[in-house]
Amino acid sequence: MLDVFRTASKTWIVRLLFALLALSFVAWGAGDVVRGGVGRSPAIEIGRTSMSAAEVMGEFKREVERLQPLFGGKLTAEDARKMGMLDRTIDSLIARTLIDEAARSLGLAATDETILRRVASNPAFKGPTGQFDRDLFRSRLSRLGHTEDSFMKTERTNMVRNQMVETVAAGIGAPQALTDPLLAWREERRVAETFLIKDESTPLPAAPDAAVLEAYYKDNVSRFMAPEFRALTVLLLRPSDVAGGIDIDEEMVRDAYRQRIEEFSTPERRAVSQIVFDESSAAAKATDLVTGGKDLATIAKALNSEIIDLGVIEKNDLPEGLAEAVFKLSSGATSQPVKTALGWHVVKVSQIQPGRTRSFDEVKAQLEQDMRKEKATDGLSELANRVEDALGGGATLEEAAKRHNLKTVKIAAVDAQGRGADGKPVADLPKSDQFLDVAFHTDQNTESPLTEVPNNGYFLLHVDGVTAPAPKPLAEIRSEVVATWQAERRQEQARDKALKLADRIKVGEGIAQVALSAGAKLETSKPFVREPAEGTALPATIIAELFKAQPGGIATAPVQGGTLVARLAKVVTFDTNANPALTQAARQRVSQAVATDIADQYIAALNASIGVKVDRPQLTREE
Repeated sequence: MLDVFRTASKTWIVRLLFALLALSFVAWGAGDVVRGGVGRSPAIEIGRTSMSAAEVMGEFKREVERLQPLFGGKLTAEDARKMGMLDRTIDSLIARTLIDEAARSLGLAATDETILRRVASNPAFKGPTGQFDRDLFRSRLSRLGHTEDSFMKTERTNMVRNQMVETVAAGIGAPQALTDPLLAWREERRVAETFLIKDESTPLPAAPDAAVLEAYYKDNVSRFMAPEFRALTVLLLRPSDVAGGIDIDEEMVRDAYRQRIEEFSTPERRAVSQIVFDESSAAAKATDLVTGGKDLATIAKALNSEIIDLGVIEKNDLPEGLAEAVFKLSSGATSQPVKTALGWHVVKVSQIQPGRTRSFDEVKAQLEQDMRKEKATDGLSELANRVEDALGGGATLEEAAKRHNLKTVKIAAVDAQGRGADGKPVADLPKSDQFLDVAFHTDQNTESPLTEVPNNGYFLLHVDGVTAPAPKPLAEIRSEVVATWQAERRQEQARDKALKLADRIKVGEGIAQVALSAGAKLETSKPFVREPAEGTALPATIIAELFKAQPGGIATAPVQGGTLVARLAKVVTFDTNANPALTQAARQRVSQAVATDIADQYIAALNASIGVKVDRPQLTREE
């Protein structure tokens, strides 16, 4: 084969092809340098600020990660793009940067002192003593992926942005002439008198003849479809499959006890309260008071200090230096002043809870159970790997199972809801929310990926066959089709009856008399609003019609089991003066909406004056 290539390469045609191929590689390489190398242009340019595509996509990925909990951890970048999250990320970056550019042009900046005061007052960074805790600060920044420098920079930027936006929207209030009519329209309530004409109040129609039934079946065949069914071979890998090979002796359990001793140890805890002050003169006075046997309340009053209750704490909860002093005190004792970086502390211990370590005998059973579970998990993982290796080597699912002394289960037919051909739930399906999803997203005649069953091992499945959705034969479901046809005709009869009764009310007959003549119960609804909440008794179509009507107006609508007839009995107008809390809240909401609109207009104005360029093709390539 190589000789053939060597011979062919000597012809001028092949040499020309090689030359063109080389040129294409050069062109592609150059394009990659322009697009992906140092020469790549910014993806977004806003005034003097530029952002690369990598920076934009990094922000997008952080937004996707932030929203993962709302989607059960299943939100992919592709799904997020389809939902428009990338566009919203770009818009957010542009808006924030426009404000930054405007602030820079105005010379606005937050001072170091202001930023430090803001951070120090953040409750998230305060320790048990109520003071700023630098270790806690660093720990929380680390979990958020921030360094101190990056966090302070972000806080500085956010403070300036907030000042800009608050200045633009400050003092904006929606006029009463706008809010009150809107509130009156929204909060207006109406009351209706209703009665129900039940479907069962009309006679059941006779069964249709064969021609009518067949025509009805053909016109509504989509309502009588059998779902897609799948035939499966399932292999379950359970902890019991490896449990027999697990041996644990007492020495192994004792070793685990020694390694986990801290887990079984409860440290000494103390109920502590304290006062803290800054001046050494106060410390001297406190020393005299403690020596004189004064209690903490007396000392706090004398030094004009507040008693801080720290609750029940462990030694590690206190700063170094203070911890040693506190945990030397006896119950009920008050300490001499102790100096730390936070000031001078006078501490009282009101209760001591001794520490305790559970003995080996107390935790032996738990340790052994945990070890068996851990070894079973490891063994199961190894077994799963061996099964996957067998499948990768060309074995069928049954062959891989037989090779490792495992059993497979055959499922003749199951639909996407877990029901069999008889419409009943299929027994012995793996207890996994993912099983049916995996089964119906695996191609026919292929194996699924190895999938974990929470707390119960793994499963693999092979799709043996797929039965596509198909109409159920009329001969098999004739009685079901007849019953559906009769129910629809009966519903139509009840609707016609209700419409005739509604016409009698419209020409002046009393609704109570009309309802009585039909054997229906007349009821008065609770006051309802224009935009009803979920669970409102009246159907939305009735509510919409009655809000268009004057008192006495009539509306009808189909409901479960019949047709509802409703008459507008009363209109309850909203009194803004009688509902001050609701009125004030509504005015505030409208004011906030107006302020948001003005802020949006400000952003649009900045866009026009500063200028924004977005390289959408480049961002599309980055996706």
